[in-house]
Amino acid sequence: MKKRVFLNCLSFLLIFLVSAGQAGQIVCASAPSGSHVYRASVGPRPKYQPAPAQQKAEPVRDDAAAAPEESADVQGAVASEAEKPAAPAVKKAAKSTRQSGKAVASAPVPKAPVAKESVKSPKAGPATGAEAGKARKGEPPATAKDLFLNVQAAFLINMSTGQVYYEHNPDKAIQPASITKLLTLYLVREAMAQGRLSPSTPIPVSATAVRTGGSRMRLKRGEKVPLNELIKGISVVSANNACVAVAEYMGNGDPAKFVSQMNAKAKTIGMANSRFKNPNGLPDRAQLSTARDIAKLSMNYLRTFPEALKVHSLTSHTYHGSTHRNANTLLKTYKGADGLKTGFVCEAGYNITATAKRGDTRLLAVVLGAQNSSVRRRETAKLLDYGFMRAAKENGLGNRAEAAPKKPKA
Repeated sequence: MKKRVFLNCLSFLLIFLVSAGQAGQIVCASAPSGSHVYRASVGPRPKYQPAPAQQKAEPVRDDAAAAPEESADVQGAVASEAEKPAAPAVKKAAKSTRQSGKAVASAPVPKAPVAKESVKSPKAGPATGAEAGKARKGEPPATAKDLFLNVQAAFLINMSTGQVYYEHNPDKAIQPASITKLLTLYLVREAMAQGRLSPSTPIPVSATAVRTGGSRMRLKRGEKVPLNELIKGISVVSANNACVAVAEYMGNGDPAKFVSQMNAKAKTIGMANSRFKNPNGLPDRAQLSTARDIAKLSMNYLRTFPEALKVHSLTSHTYHGSTHRNANTLLKTYKGADGLKTGFVCEAGYNITATAKRGDTRLLAVVLGAQNSSVRRRETAKLLDYGFMRAAKENGLGNRAEAAPKKPKA
């Protein structure tokens, strides 16, 4: 009896020991996930990317050199998978894995030897003048946020490079006032260049011309005035009556025909948002233009007839003993200013298209809708100052780029 009890106890003990050994194996088998969980709390678990046991070292590409952190993570993942321990010794392997994980995170990953030509990116050489000019032309024009002007609209362009420096309501429709006379002068000078007119061509003055109001030169009814004198009167004095006399002559007695020629020329120049009703700019709500269109007219006029600046730069003109001063006061107050035309009507305000040249840089500024002539002069000078400052900065950068020393030959 006692022997049977002893055998039963012994059997129970053996069963207990066997079951305990299997539980240990189960615990050990669950250890890998636990070690990875703990390892994940120390650092991010690398993504599994299997790699062959023996892999030839390949040259490092430029994209790997540009992103060393990403390549280090990948290599760490491969190393951890290659060194993964067997299940029975997981506890000891977990500790070593944590230590190796820290080492991988802290130690830099060795890079395969690479030829210098494949690692070093070619340095950009000094830009040529043409390339620098293209880069500068890509810069957007400044706006009222960059330079505030107390006017309704403004436009600034570097005529030497064609780059627009400033825009403020450039396409706002405004009465151009006497700036209209530039288009009249364009047609007159074009006719002279084609031989249809000459500076000495006598232009008769009608009663309609004499009665024309606003700014005018002293003309007498029935007289014939040399065209050259009328050009000076229109350019310097802004004579409305001289414009009517010229329009009647070139329109074969009908100023409306001349105005049709004006609109045709405006379309040819590209003044898409402009229309004209009279040759002198007297108030007419249907006669409208924009700062951008006036800039187009002014640039075409100056490039086609550069000799016109000899007249537009005059500060006064005298005819029949009557002297009138040029309303463009920038001619006396602003360095380099040599034209071009002012204008005023009550509904639009004070307008001007002005040009100035310093060194090799010629700027053209259009200012429309100033409150008075003083504001017009001040804001136009401010706009031109900004343009010359920007041009000087760009020229300085271009000169430094062109004068960059060449590397000595090896």
